[in-house]
Amino acid sequence: MLQRPLQMAYEHYFNGCRGRIRLFSGIYPDFKAALRAIPPDRLIGYDNAPSARRQSDDLFRLFLMDYPLMFWLSRLLPDSRLLFDWGGNIGISYFTFRRHLTYPEHLTWWINDVPAVVDEGMATAQELDLPGLNFTTSMARLSEADIVLASGSLHFIEAPFDVLRAQKALPRHALLNKVPVYALSAAVTIQNMGTALLPNHLFNEAEFVGIFTVLGYRMIDELETDLSCHVPFHSEHSIRAYKGYYFSKQWSSSVSSVRGPRPPG
Repeated sequence: MLQRPLQMAYEHYFNGCRGRIRLFSGIYPDFKAALRAIPPDRLIGYDNAPSARRQSDDLFRLFLMDYPLMFWLSRLLPDSRLLFDWGGNIGISYFTFRRHLTYPEHLTWWINDVPAVVDEGMATAQELDLPGLNFTTSMARLSEADIVLASGSLHFIEAPFDVLRAQKALPRHALLNKVPVYALSAAVTIQNMGTALLPNHLFNEAEFVGIFTVLGYRMIDELETDLSCHVPFHSEHSIRAYKGYYFSKQWSSSVSSVRGPRPPG
């Protein structure tokens, strides 16, 4: 009897809440249905100034869940000429890993994101000496890349797999992190990140891995992160730990014998 009033109260709180928060609400069959549920007075996604500036405090901040990516990049970058950072925000991964890795002189790092984020990223990097760093709103360079990096971004893209299928070629290596996957059928929730609301995929893990397999990749490594999501009134759709993956089109015994580091505990 009380569940519906409580749910309505939470939705009212969720839709109006702002600040440094990370909240989830509702389960929807697809992105379009989730978009229709977002109130008209709220900003949507990252393509606006407040959201574009949201992660500026995270520049240079290395999280425990970043170490496996850094481990694999340390091995892949020397033989790579172009890295495509899909949904790379204002350069979070570039700046963070640059403090701990030596980027090859021949490496070009392309960050792809929405226009407002790209503008913010270019402004952030304007006065710094950052050879090889570029920003773009286009997916054109993806097919030329040796590595595609997507850290905490694929679930915010309406049809990421369609984008991959449309490429004339795909990178040899795919490094993915902070991916919300679980055993249930794929669904969409809405995330409130404080500055704006945005649809958020909850991927079925078998389908997610299967798509990369069909695209010609083989999973080399997987890990659990300390990122989670709790969807009130839909506890079965809450995810205890997002995952990370390393997929490669260049399978070899030397790569298969090396596994990425695991968080302690």
